[in-house]
Amino acid sequence: MDRRIKRTRTAVFNAVLDLMVEKDTNKITVLELCKRADINKSTFYLHYKSMDDCLQNCFQAIMDGIVEISKRINYYDIKKDPEPAVSVLLDEAEKNINYLCKFQSSSICGPSIRVLKEDLVRYIAKNNNFTIENNYYEISAITFVVAGCIDAIIAPLPVFKKEDLKHILCDMIKSHSEN
Repeated sequence: MDRRIKRTRTAVFNAVLDLMVEKDTNKITVLELCKRADINKSTFYLHYKSMDDCLQNCFQAIMDGIVEISKRINYYDIKKDPEPAVSVLLDEAEKNINYLCKFQSSSICGPSIRVLKEDLVRYIAKNNNFTIENNYYEISAITFVVAGCIDAIIAPLPVFKKEDLKHILCDMIKSHSEN
């Protein structure tokens, strides 16, 4: 990626995160974002279709860390001992908790969470060489666990009790694996 594009996107990303801490995402305007990022409005629209598109891109950048984790998940290892993967997932969520809380109130949260869940399931299945034709049970189980984990993290925000969530999620995965 071109240095100028990267610099602009980084400036916009940082400006969005700063503004999200100060106010609700649905109250952030393109003009104040441009001012904070030190770019002009036309530059903004070269990179993003709308404010929602910009927020979606920023959320995706935050979620990329979680998606990267999913690319390394071994289905059978998780069935035996889910704690390491759950801990890494919760560490990533904790690292971005302030932004996730603000993002939760945005109009694009629901669709973004759906895309995140789909990405996680797809990458875990791909990492384990699962296909829907040959591994229907495993992909269904992954879908169930991913949805449960993401919902368990997102639903109680801003209250985030990492240790409690870790135990709940590990127990849920273990009980599902025993069936």
